[in-house]
Amino acid sequence: MINKLKAAVLVLPLLALFLTSGCDSQPAHPNQINAFDGATYDTLTVTHGALTSLRAQVAGSYPQYAPVFNQAAAAYATAFNAYSVYRATAGSQAEVSAAIANLTVSVVSLENTFLSDMHVSANNVISVEGKARTMRTRAGAALTISDILVELEIAAALAGTIPGAQPYALLAQIIINATSQAVAAEVAAAGQAIDLSTIQPVPAIA
Repeated sequence: MINKLKAAVLVLPLLALFLTSGCDSQPAHPNQINAFDGATYDTLTVTHGALTSLRAQVAGSYPQYAPVFNQAAAAYATAFNAYSVYRATAGSQAEVSAAIANLTVSVVSLENTFLSDMHVSANNVISVEGKARTMRTRAGAALTISDILVELEIAAALAGTIPGAQPYALLAQIIINATSQAVAAEVAAAGQAIDLSTIQPVPAIA
């Protein structure tokens, strides 16, 4: 796990790396149907890593966030199911893309709920999002895996600005840890065969 100081230093360089290199730098999976298949698997892998980490922390320490977490988990399950059908039947990419777009919205909503409760400085939000916007513009529109990963990196960068003495520093660390897990999951899956058993839907919090 990375601490907040390291996160504040490393997150934006990581963000720049993923945005400027894009999905072309990701090794193809040996059993992928096409580039869309591989990119979708990468996106779900990243999101699965983040949600798995968040679920453990929310269920154990912050149950008040269970409803918004469950919304993201439900959106993930929908995206996973659409992707599973696509792989099994060579179905519509449009349906999968729509599910991934909805998943992105749900992940952003979950992050924004955390960040709002942490009272992140408005100046820090402007600074981090401004840098991210510049990087996105340079990278172009075809971000695929970066869409969700970028949102996670932005949230981690903002969480990294929360002083350790603050009462919500532990909440900030949850976001940082989730982003770290997402990156680790993506790195571990790079170039490996697509395996749906590794990205099964994350259970809702009862």
